[in-house]
Amino acid sequence: MLVVTNIQDGEVVTHRLCLLRVVGTQPEATCGAIHNQSDNSRNGTLWKIYNGGFNALVPLVDGKNYLRIICGTEEASIQVEYRPLKIPRFIRLVYITCLNEEKFQGPHSMERSPNTAVRKIQTGALILQTFVAETLAAEGLGRRTFCFELDKEGNPIVHVVQLPLTIKEAHKFTEERLWETAALQILSSHLADKNCKYVAFFCGTRFSNPDKLNVKHEAEIMELTKGHVSLGGGGLALVGTGALYSWATNVEDVMEAMRDNTPVDTNSLLDFSGGRGTWGACYGTHLGSVLHELAHTLDLGHTPHGIMARGFEDLHVFFTTTKLTSDYLPQSPHHSAIMRQSMSSSLIKESVTFTTDFVRKIPLDNINMTVEPPKEPIASSGVYSPPIFTRRYPNRRDSDASPGSPLAQEDSISSQMPKNACSRPLLNAPSPNLSTHFSNNNKFSEVDGSKCRAFWARSSAVILAFHKWLNEVTHGEPPELKGSVVCSTAGIRVVELRDMHTMAFHHWEFVTRPPPPVLHLPWAQVPHWPPDTHIEVVAQDTQGNLLKGCFVPRPL
Repeated sequence: MLVVTNIQDGEVVTHRLCLLRVVGTQPEATCGAIHNQSDNSRNGTLWKIYNGGFNALVPLVDGKNYLRIICGTEEASIQVEYRPLKIPRFIRLVYITCLNEEKFQGPHSMERSPNTAVRKIQTGALILQTFVAETLAAEGLGRRTFCFELDKEGNPIVHVVQLPLTIKEAHKFTEERLWETAALQILSSHLADKNCKYVAFFCGTRFSNPDKLNVKHEAEIMELTKGHVSLGGGGLALVGTGALYSWATNVEDVMEAMRDNTPVDTNSLLDFSGGRGTWGACYGTHLGSVLHELAHTLDLGHTPHGIMARGFEDLHVFFTTTKLTSDYLPQSPHHSAIMRQSMSSSLIKESVTFTTDFVRKIPLDNINMTVEPPKEPIASSGVYSPPIFTRRYPNRRDSDASPGSPLAQEDSISSQMPKNACSRPLLNAPSPNLSTHFSNNNKFSEVDGSKCRAFWARSSAVILAFHKWLNEVTHGEPPELKGSVVCSTAGIRVVELRDMHTMAFHHWEFVTRPPPPVLHLPWAQVPHWPPDTHIEVVAQDTQGNLLKGCFVPRPL
């Protein structure tokens, strides 16, 4: 019996690309078909079956979509309504070129023009939009997601902007200076808009290995790469295009691209796979890193596990596996030297500050947060986070629910400060051996479910769920902190405590009950304190207004 495990009949979604996880296929079946009977412009699409099920990405049309699922002699149907979110705030996509270079790097036989880059970015953007909706729904927070600037066909618009630099000149820039140059170029153009968050892709990333060295570790890879950038904060996320070659150009090709086990030829191509060495892992890691940086612009920071740690590297696992399992690290990051070391990465930097009027501020490095499952009457957290997809859906048998995802670790993103300010140095913990990390932890059979670290730590999910870029809300004043009391007329949804390095170590949430307008912070509920003399209090209300950067002495 064919069963869709992740979405219910009649659900309303705000994203165009619908993910269906289908289980219960016949043993002898090799593929399933899904036809959107409401879309006359498309034929049915075939999807390969793995271990008794398959995942499909189905483009939706405005309004009700009647999806017919066929596998062998079995049939099922589901109705999904696509209702685009109508809010003034959106994500604007930009492809950045140089004076003498427009192509991204890839195999010589591949079409690498800006038009191809735009199509790959459009497809990847739709996937990220779907991921956010699916993971927030799995956390019991509703199928919410951000929206893009769309063309008449409903596809995300990708603007092409040229820097006043040659690619050789750009390669002399630090990541921070390249980020600032891109920001100034965008804000001095017609693209400047206070209602935008920008995700920009720099075409000039170039990997060169003329001596054909056997490179395995990310530090070695980065030494051979020019124009790599991965910075996000405030209003702009800027990423390189070193692994854009591995991205699918069309939605129909996404699943196969993410499953692609073709080895990366490190003689000529950037291996952005997190030590796994395949095109599919490059796709997942690179696209996941875009989401990671975009999330920084949406006020998220790093976590001990999940997308905002190193979990973004498993984005392809999330989409290609029908059965997911999860592991967590049930210990405080402040009490684990091994964990702190494993969070360091040469691919991850500290956050930058960016506003639409380009008023510089001293950033608080990077916002980080930690989590735990919701409890009544107040959800109070350590670093443990529950697996997604394991929670029960209403009116669904336990056997119909698909299982969930798991852990990760990482470091920060580099900070742009005023010229007379001192930057905080990067953590000097050694970078992990990612090849060893993945060979030890990611050899598993999909029969019992695949481990996947692509999920949101709980408080990250709560912040996203009430974020202004994901909801239709009115403007209001941010919450206030007066001593140990947080106040907001709109009602408080989440409060986080972060250490001086912006790593959150505790949070309270008010999701399943009316949000209080006043909260006396219950310090006694915090089981572990960092050694810092001061802590940061971060609070968000129902309207998405956010209090950040408020440091108080650590309670005795």
